[in-house]
Order: sequence, then structure tokens, then C-alpha cells
Amino acid sequence: VFFDMFNYPLTSWEIWQNLEMATDFLALKTELDDLVTKNIIFQRNGYYFLPGREGLNAVRRERYNYTNYKIKLAKKAIRLFKWLPSVKLVTVSNLIGHHNLREESDIDIFIISSAKRLWLTRLFCTGLMKIVRKRPTVFGKQDKMCLSFYASLEGLDMAALRFKPDDPYFDYWFLGLFPIYDQDKYLAYLRFRNPWLKKLFPNNLLFKDNFLDNYGQSNKKPKPFLIIGDFLNSLAKKIQMAIMPRTLKDLADKNSGVILSESILRFYLNDRRKVYRQKYYDKLTLFNIYE
Repeated sequence: VFFDMFNYPLTSWEIWQNLEMATDFLALKTELDDLVTKNIIFQRNGYYFLPGREGLNAVRRERYNYTNYKIKLAKKAIRLFKWLPSVKLVTVSNLIGHHNLREESDIDIFIISSAKRLWLTRLFCTGLMKIVRKRPTVFGKQDKMCLSFYASLEGLDMAALRFKPDDPYFDYWFLGLFPIYDQDKYLAYLRFRNPWLKKLFPNNLLFKDNFLDNYGQSNKKPKPFLIIGDFLNSLAKKIQMAIMPRTLKDLADKNSGVILSESILRFYLNDRRKVYRQKYYDKLTLFNIYE
């Protein structure tokens, strides 16, 4: 039901990986076959979907091609990010499924920076995309880079960002992060730092790496360079706060989509997660599914 909201039919393996319940894959497959026999759900070419949604198979194939193209564009656009040592991870986000971007959509990017370098990292990355005219504008957003979410190594525990009691969109957003620059397994480290996600999706095979508690935190540069880096990060913050629209600054800490801190930078004026959650609940009621 959730993935149907985003026009994405699932294979049996994907259903098992995304299921919020520990179970054996073969047991799940038996249950799926039973639901198909009873015409409660349908299956075609290995994809499962709700009644009346046969056309989603073609949509998934089309979006796979669109997403492949956009990922290639994103890799090309961010290749200069590697010049900044504080950039640890760059991912495409908001996929909600594997390769599930629309042709007309922009490309949402999530970035992890090193500790105490969040504002400097954003100034470099977002500024660079503006210089090369790759950021969305009022005139168009298709294939543009939307850099609206940054986290430093101090802000990797994402539990506090979730709505209570549940936040299905955020959970699947997290699972769907697709790395386009990740030399040192920081995406795996991000998952490791959020054990609640593993508990939520116990069948998912993404959670398999272990890390030391201080992974990525050590800094071997001489102290003078650390002082310069601290100064540049502070200066970058002052510059960005000075030119930031008043709307964003006023919404900070008052709007779930706008966060301005030393460990998280999030710029979503229209955070629709509660809308998606209510739509999800409504569809569960429609299909007589109750938790």
C-alpha cells in the first residue's frame, strides 16, 4: 500500500526486504501466492500490485531509465565535491524504491560532512552548483541538483528527526539513499549509527557492517590547519546566514522541514511527511488493513 502511493510495484524480494516484521522469505512468498489466488493482490512479470494498478509495471520500467540518466548527471555534477576533504558521502535521495524518479523531477541530494565542517561544506557544494547553474529555479527544476539536506558526523543519529509514533516516508527515504560518492563506507556507517532502522526492517540485508565508535572522527591534520578550518567554517556560517532568505530563518526550529544547527542543515519549506502518513493511513483503512 505504501509503495503504491508512489506508483512502484514490488518484487517478492523487495517486499521481504521492506517488511516491518521478521519473517522467513519462503513463508512470505507463500502468503503472497495466497493473496494472489484470492485476487486480493495481483502479480505480473514478478511484480506485485494492488487491484487496478496493472499499469505500474510500465511506469517502473520508464522510471528506471529516467533515474539511471539522472544518476549519471548527478555523478558528473558532483565530481568536484571530492576536492573538499570534508565531503564524506553524497547520495541521491527521495527515491522511495529503487530507481523511482520521475522524468520531470529534480535530483535530491543528501550529503554527510566531517565534524565541525558542515557550514563550510554546504557553502562549497551548494555554491558550486549555483555557479554551474545546476540548482532548481523558478524557471525549472528538471534534472537540477537540489541540495537541501546536510548532516555532519556529529549529526548522524536521525531518530530525533522522525515524527512520532511513526514516520513511514522518512523510514523509506532512509532505506532508499543511493550513494554516488562514498569512498570510506559512510553510508554503511550512517545505517550503523541508526539501529532503530534495523529493528524496524529486520529482514533488510543492508545492515551488516560494524564500526568503531570513533569511526571517521579522528583528524590527523596538524593543529594549525584545524584552527584555520574552524575559522573558515564559522565564516561560512556567517556568510550563509547573512544571505539566507528571512523565510527560512524564521522557520528554523519551528518547521519540521527547516533545521539550522551545527550538525544538521535541512531546507524543506514544505515538509509533506505528515500528509503522506495520513494518506497511507487512509489507504490502509480503505483496504481494511489494520496494524
